[in-house]
Amino acid sequence: MMSYKKLAVEPYTQWEPEVASPSSACGPATMAALAEYWSTQQGQDFIQGSSHFHSKAAHINYIYRHHGGTPWGMSARGFKKGMKAYLRAPLDTKENRRRKISITTFNDFDLYKKEIEADRPVAIKFDKWSTLRWRGKYVYDYHWVMGIGYEETSDGEGLTLILLDNGARTLDGRYNPSRERRVDYVINKDILTMVALNIEKM
Repeated sequence: MMSYKKLAVEPYTQWEPEVASPSSACGPATMAALAEYWSTQQGQDFIQGSSHFHSKAAHINYIYRHHGGTPWGMSARGFKKGMKAYLRAPLDTKENRRRKISITTFNDFDLYKKEIEADRPVAIKFDKWSTLRWRGKYVYDYHWVMGIGYEETSDGEGLTLILLDNGARTLDGRYNPSRERRVDYVINKDILTMVALNIEKM
């Protein structure tokens, strides 16, 4: 037996031609996808989602320039700071200010599962460099992705993250759009940081 849940999250691709700094845009692409989900799927229409920009690439570029994008990537701390700043920018009305924004970091499958069960996708960073796990064989050495679901076997041994990977550049210089991937949590857990967002009316 297996428990399973997957959320409908609009994918963002960091390698689209209009993205200004595609090789280091995985963090901004993940942030944009998270904002878009909360704007359209959670009814938080004060958030500037893709409809505010002329394209998803423009959305990514805006976040990259104004909310923490750098040529060397985005730290989990930078992601949290950038996400808070992005969400708080349009809170200029009395109604909008009556919202509590919570952003937490963790690395725990049960907590991740609770977020998915509550219909809240989770940003996930793979980073073997800052965790000093240089010799491990992980799905990614360094990369931000969007966690949109999970699979768990009844014995608790099989723990799988369902991700949107933000796309990839191909050897011929083209790109593949963001796609769904299934990743073993246990194999990769030592280099993961999970960032969860919740928005509540006060």
